[in-house]
Amino acid sequence: MAAKEAEFVEPEHTRRIRRDPETTRALILDAAERLMVSEGYAAVSTRRIAQEIGLNAATIHYYYPATDDLFIALHARMTERSTADLDAILAAGDPLRALWEFQSNWAHSALGVEFIALSNHRKSLQPVLAEATGRARALQEAAVRRVAETAPVLPDVVSPLALTTILVAITRTLANEERVGITTGHEDVRKAVDWVLTVVSQGKG
Repeated sequence: MAAKEAEFVEPEHTRRIRRDPETTRALILDAAERLMVSEGYAAVSTRRIAQEIGLNAATIHYYYPATDDLFIALHARMTERSTADLDAILAAGDPLRALWEFQSNWAHSALGVEFIALSNHRKSLQPVLAEATGRARALQEAAVRRVAETAPVLPDVVSPLALTTILVAITRTLANEERVGITTGHEDVRKAVDWVLTVVSQGKG
């Protein structure tokens, strides 16, 4: 009598799992974000994301018909998260330093750097990214302006918008260089920023 054939069990990673739309969108965006931060925007593709999270390409196209749609959704999520974090930053004992530390988060800065690089190669995305970034910058500036009302130095030296833009620019420059192993001068820059924030917040060097 022939031995009974072993029952085939589909591997866990290939089983079809039913997820609600919001969960699926989050999985797709999470994978795209990981790829952008670790390998750069050029690594983001429907096929690569499908491999990362075990979905078929058709499912990803269903939610994001074009790669540009995916990038726009990811940028919008990044902006929304940054906006939400401002509440915690304003509640901190030293809001300006909290803003600097938030912007200094490597993954956050690296993602921003990648979007700038992406917009240079996908001109159609520039107006969308610029508008979203402009809104985020305005909210950041409003946060810094509220701190500036009690800061003894800032109003006479630099505008809240200028300080916000400088902090963002510095963190993105450092993140961009550190991605390729350049760290010369970075520690000195961080010390200089720390001194400036002390002067602005406390009025003493």
